[in-house]
Amino acid sequence: MSSRFDQLVLSPDPDTRGEILNWLEAGLAAVEPERLTAESLAGRASAKTVVIAIGKAAPAMARGAASVLDLVGGVCVSDHEEPIPEQMTLILGDHPVPGPASLDAGAAVLAAVRATPIETGLIALVSGGGSALCEAPRPGVPPEYLSEVTRRLIDHGADIEEINLVRAHLSAIKCGGVSRAAQRSIDTYVISDVAEAGLGVVASGPTIPREHEPEAAADVLRRFSIEIPDPVWSAMSVEPLSLAQPLVTRVADGRDAARGVAGAAPAPIETSTDWLQGDAGPCLERFLSEAGPGVTIAAGEVVLDVKRGGAGGRNTHAALLAAERLAGSGDVFCAFATDGVDGSSGSAGAIVDGSTIARGGNPTSAMESFDSATYLARTSDLLLCPPTGTNVSDLWILWRRDRART
Repeated sequence: MSSRFDQLVLSPDPDTRGEILNWLEAGLAAVEPERLTAESLAGRASAKTVVIAIGKAAPAMARGAASVLDLVGGVCVSDHEEPIPEQMTLILGDHPVPGPASLDAGAAVLAAVRATPIETGLIALVSGGGSALCEAPRPGVPPEYLSEVTRRLIDHGADIEEINLVRAHLSAIKCGGVSRAAQRSIDTYVISDVAEAGLGVVASGPTIPREHEPEAAADVLRRFSIEIPDPVWSAMSVEPLSLAQPLVTRVADGRDAARGVAGAAPAPIETSTDWLQGDAGPCLERFLSEAGPGVTIAAGEVVLDVKRGGAGGRNTHAALLAAERLAGSGDVFCAFATDGVDGSSGSAGAIVDGSTIARGGNPTSAMESFDSATYLARTSDLLLCPPTGTNVSDLWILWRRDRART
C-alpha cells in the first residue's frame, strides 16, 4: 500500500480505501512528468538549449528535458522544492494568487529569454498552476490590482476561460508574453490541467499568443463587479506585438490519469468522456446520475462561488455533497486534486462513503460556511499528501460496490 497518502483516511474502511489509494497512485504514475517529457523531447536535435519551465510539474519536466537535451541554462518556476538540473535556477512563486515571489519569478523568466542568443535553442515546459506562480503586470497595472482581481475571480466561480481572458490583458507574461520578450516563437510542451479549454489556457499560455479582446476582458471584470481604473484600462487597450503561433505539444492531461486509474481498478469500469467543469453542485449531480455500475472515473475541474471563508476546496465540497447523496449505501466517492492541493482545504480532496454522514452528523452548517474540510477531517475522510509534482486537474471516482455485477 502506498505511503504517499496519510493513512488516517483508511480508518473507516481500510480494504476499500486502500484499493482506491492504489488506483490514485496508478493514475499519477500514468502522468509522471519526467518520463513523459523526456519521451516527448527525444526526437529533437541536440543543439544547445535554454529551458523555461513554469508550473507545478516544472521541476520534473526540467529533469526530463535535461536527460535528452544539451541544456545550457534556464529558469524553473514551481510551488515546491524539488531537484532540478544544475544548469537551471529554481524560483518558488506564490499560489493560488500571484504575490511578490511570483513577480520575482516573472522577472527572472523574462530576463532569461531576453538574454538567450538567437543561435541557442529555447523551449518552454508548461504545466498547471503557472498562472499564479509566474507573473509580471503590464506597465500601468499595479501588482496588487492584478493579485486582487485574480483572487476575486477565483473566489466567485469565474471559469478558466474568463480568468485567462482577463489575465491576458493585465499581464506581460500571459498569452505569448514570454515569446514576445524573446522576440521569437518558442516550442512549447504542455502538461495540461484544463484539457477541454485547450493547451493555450494552461498557465495562461506564456508562449502562446491569443486574440486581443480588451472589451471582452472588461465585460468579465464588470460582471464580477470589479472596477477598472483608467490607467488599467489604458494598459489593457494596448495591442501586443503580433507573433507567430509556436509548435505546441501535449505531454499529458487528466484523461491520461483517468486511464491510469481505469487500468488498476476492477471491472466493470466506465471512464467518462465528459470533462468535469462548471459549478460543483450541478456537475456532481450529473456525474452521480450518469455513473454506471462498478467504477466510474472522470477528470476535470469544477468551480465554487465561495461566499464565506471556511476551510475547504472544490473537491472536499463536492465530496461532502456526495456523502449526503450516498448516505446509507455501499457506494464510495473520491475527489482528488492531482497536484495534492485542493483550495484552502489543506488536503488533496477526500474519500467519502455511505457512513460519512452517520459519523459526522448534519453537514448543513459546514456546507453553508464552505467549511467542508473541517467536517471531513472529523470523519477521517480527508485525503492528505505532499505536493505530487504534477498537475493534470482533478479525478473523481465513484465505486458502486453493491452494483458491480449486473
